[in-house]
Amino acid sequence: MAMPKALLALGAAVGLVLTASGCSSTPSSSASDQVTLRWAMSADSQAEVDVWKHLADMVHEKNPNITVNFESTAFQSYYDKLNTQAASNTLPCIAGLQAQRVPDVGKLFKDLKPLYEKDTSFSLSNYEESITKGLSQNGKQLAVPYDLGPYVLYYNKNMFDAAGIPAPKPGWTKEEFLAAAKALTKDGKYGYVADGTPDMWLPYVLSIGGDYLKDGKPDLTNDKAVEGFSFVTGLATKEKVAPAVPATGTANWPADQFRNGNAAMYIDGPWQLINAKKSVDFTVGLATVPAFDGKSVTTMSGTGFGVTATCDHPEEAWKAISVIIGKDAQEYIAKAGRGFPAYSDAQQLWYSAASVDGAKEAIDAALKTVNVYETAPKWNQLSALLQQYAVEAFSGSKSPRDVLSQVQQQVSQ
Repeated sequence: MAMPKALLALGAAVGLVLTASGCSSTPSSSASDQVTLRWAMSADSQAEVDVWKHLADMVHEKNPNITVNFESTAFQSYYDKLNTQAASNTLPCIAGLQAQRVPDVGKLFKDLKPLYEKDTSFSLSNYEESITKGLSQNGKQLAVPYDLGPYVLYYNKNMFDAAGIPAPKPGWTKEEFLAAAKALTKDGKYGYVADGTPDMWLPYVLSIGGDYLKDGKPDLTNDKAVEGFSFVTGLATKEKVAPAVPATGTANWPADQFRNGNAAMYIDGPWQLINAKKSVDFTVGLATVPAFDGKSVTTMSGTGFGVTATCDHPEEAWKAISVIIGKDAQEYIAKAGRGFPAYSDAQQLWYSAASVDGAKEAIDAALKTVNVYETAPKWNQLSALLQQYAVEAFSGSKSPRDVLSQVQQQVSQ
């Protein structure tokens, strides 16, 4: 007997494999709503990748019909890759978004409010307000944060102990910092390391009372910005307590110099603690950026996860995100030391798991005066140009003012 046309059509429909930009629906013998989602995030070590893959597994455990495939890219090229994927309509469904990148790539993300307002188990108020605001744009919540934190000073406690220098404490002064850096610079090792990345020198601009934006646009050539940048480059060219930056402008070079024991101090965020602790053979400590005339002001950052504008399965993507930034995941991230949790109730776990000298004191002190680190369009380009051209300022072949003027001119075009 011939099979009815309706049944033939139904059979053909069930056999289809639906593939969409950033996510795919995978058929199952028991269900037709199996969905596979791509999730992109920056990662600069296998330790970070392992954390994210564990969270992807957590999504599947709680939502058996959803499978999340994690894709990692080094931080330096992550946002350029997002733009390239957007141009080719190959964006993943879920992507990481740093607050400082919202002006540049915020348009690639959906507003999450319509999704989480239907989710009675979720409340945005459980997350630190400063970073939830940083991940919003024009009234739209583009991502929900998983971490935040002020940029702080990492130091090698073993090197301080060997030199007979007291470990830095919150509120330590520029003079104490310079004295320590000079005493630690010997036998081919340096007291400090930095490069032209804004995160590395903006705290010094802010601590002397300067700024880097004017009317919502980059303002790198004002006197205070030049003074702060000159102080950092001068640690290499004048004080000789920091190495010159390699001509290649290698990503994460300062962090690598610190972890390899070649430099005693550098600036980074709490999210780098997992990489530092798992890749060094010395004791890591945290302190605040040195104070200038009693004032220490640092920047802060934070990252969350959002649903991209071209995702064909936003409901499932939100379910995945709600697990990735949920209480259990935040507690796992805290215990792993991956980042200082944006979920308020998990923060104490991070301090306990971190077990790092001065961590709580440094972060608490930094948060009291922290600058929220607003950025402007083209900030990704600005950061890349600074990392590239600052090589000349750290070598002394070009003045700090000229380098900042060159970058200012290019991002203003």
